[in-house]
Amino acid sequence: MKNIIYTFFITLSFISCDEYLDIEPVGQVIPKSVEEYRSFLTSAYAITKESKVLTTYRTDELSLSKDAAGIEFYQDLFIWNDINPSPLTSVFPYATFYNTIFYTNHVINSEATIEESQSDKEQLIGEAYALRAMQYFELINLYAKPYNKTTASTDVGVPITTEYDSEKKYETKTVEEVYALILSDLTQAEALLNIEKQVVGLNYRFSMVAVKAFKSRVYLYQQEWQKAIDAANEALAINTEIQNLNADASIMPSEFNSVESILALETVATVDLVSNTTISNTLINAYNSSEDLRFSLYFKQNTDGSFSSKKSAETKFKVSYRTAELHLTIAECLAALNEDVLAKEKLIAFAENRYTTDGFNTYKANVNLLNSNDLKTEILEERRREFAIEGQRWNDLRRTTQPKLTKIFDGVTYILEENDARYVIPFPNDATINNPNL
Repeated sequence: MKNIIYTFFITLSFISCDEYLDIEPVGQVIPKSVEEYRSFLTSAYAITKESKVLTTYRTDELSLSKDAAGIEFYQDLFIWNDINPSPLTSVFPYATFYNTIFYTNHVINSEATIEESQSDKEQLIGEAYALRAMQYFELINLYAKPYNKTTASTDVGVPITTEYDSEKKYETKTVEEVYALILSDLTQAEALLNIEKQVVGLNYRFSMVAVKAFKSRVYLYQQEWQKAIDAANEALAINTEIQNLNADASIMPSEFNSVESILALETVATVDLVSNTTISNTLINAYNSSEDLRFSLYFKQNTDGSFSSKKSAETKFKVSYRTAELHLTIAECLAALNEDVLAKEKLIAFAENRYTTDGFNTYKANVNLLNSNDLKTEILEERRREFAIEGQRWNDLRRTTQPKLTKIFDGVTYILEENDARYVIPFPNDATINNPNL
């Protein structure tokens, strides 16, 4: 970690080492004003990470042919071969998360020196806190066990850095400590942010509604059911809109300019994923294709009868949080609290926006007949259908039942066992080389 962070320090293009020494090089700009620090934070937002794409290969959402173009980059991800993968296998991001953290730390720690408008400065620093929390949330859900209240204080997490120190040895913190930092950063962000909802085009930036949506997800992963409900309702008080696909199917609900968009930041699909994979039969079979309005909106049929994703590498498909998640989070948490009647009402109200009239009537009748266990399962299935190819499936599998998954690739059957250790992704080799503490 020390070597990685030192590399970030000396290679940033926006500021140099001299600038940290308060020496202003000729022809270079030292960030002083809110506007200059805004450009600095925009660089942090722009750092691309494809972790959501790579985890999708590990889920049950895709099928992969041995003849697919670029197969050498994704085969080992697809079959969960973490022990001896090909050297060409795409590597999960690690250093890039800490690169973004470096940027956010600099903004946060420069609060006293940032000049001009106080409200603009507070908005900027609030975004930095939220963006930093987001990096740690992604790191802890890639490289550590899912949050478990009884073991989080001893489960190994990831290193934490909130300020730069080239001499410091960065040891891993526990899952509990990392989640504590995430929630602390989100509390700081809530106190500082003054933009309730970003306008379309700037909704890659954090706002009050985005922080509340993020906090709801954090509490959901911690199984803090009531806190997740409360945070979701606070977000919905700012933006409660759901796209009714019966009235408007011109765009997907996950697109950045949808009425549902809260934060449109993360890449969830790439050209390779869309071009070189097909949708698994298990995901296709999760839909009633004639009655579920999402099916034809999300997928296209190929000449061989298989299906591919319409969610592509285009910028418009970047998504992190949207209102659909808030509604389904509330339904899941109500079911976990044994409030089955309320959970069914929430699920049914949401589903009315996703099914044809006839399909909805059937769906409603079926949901009302579900027992408690089947209701919990159906809510997770609805999440599976709603967030297909949006990078949520891997974490949903991890944080819930960690089920057994079976895949066939090139005639060979591969199994991820229930509660398999491979539900935790190993640290990349370069990370462990740079930081033996991992």
